[in-house]
Amino acid sequence: REQAKKMNVDSLRSNQNAAAESAEIRIAKAALTVCFLFVASWTPYGVMALIGAFGDQRLLT
Repeated sequence: REQAKKMNVDSLRSNQNAAAESAEIRIAKAALTVCFLFVASWTPYGVMALIGAFGDQRLLT
């Protein structure tokens, strides 16, 4: 603690903050991946539905 006081910091444990940031980044990446995969998986259905509603229905079987 005295060394931390001399260095004008709260703690010498910078690993705690780095680990928390790393976990937050991994969670954010996972959330973005889930969102991207959701949109990518529903895109074909959306395209077919729009073609059926507004496009040339002969394209659909």
